[in-house]
Amino acid sequence: MNNQDQNTNIDTPTQIPVPAPVETPQPTLTGWKPILLKAKAVLANVFNKFYSNKKIFWPVSIVFGILLLVIVLGLIFGNRGGTQNVSKTPTPTPTIQSTPEASESGDVLTKSQGRLKDLKIQIINLDPKQSRLQPPNLNFDIKF
Repeated sequence: MNNQDQNTNIDTPTQIPVPAPVETPQPTLTGWKPILLKAKAVLANVFNKFYSNKKIFWPVSIVFGILLLVIVLGLIFGNRGGTQNVSKTPTPTPTIQSTPEASESGDVLTKSQGRLKDLKIQIINLDPKQSRLQPPNLNFDIKF
């Protein structure tokens, strides 16, 4: 009979009383605190996902860092509150200076004009087809 009693005890599990969970009263948050706590959790989750993809994280972080650096440097070394002075006077018109007449010591213009005329004559007389160059006449009547 002992065997049967042991089998019945094994087959039927004994129920252990589980204590009811004690609910601790949560302090009620008012104002911005609940929004900030939710935002912090969401931002931490997004950052963890973003950081896990290193191929995108580093270039985006570098660009964001450079952008932040430019903004800070612009604020530090920017316009410093000075105003730009714009003159109300119109710009002066340019004056045209006439070329001096050729003198005997500096008669460069007439010399270069003469050289240009000589080059023009040489170009006109140039034979681009080279018609005066003819191959020699060959006699194909060869007898041995």
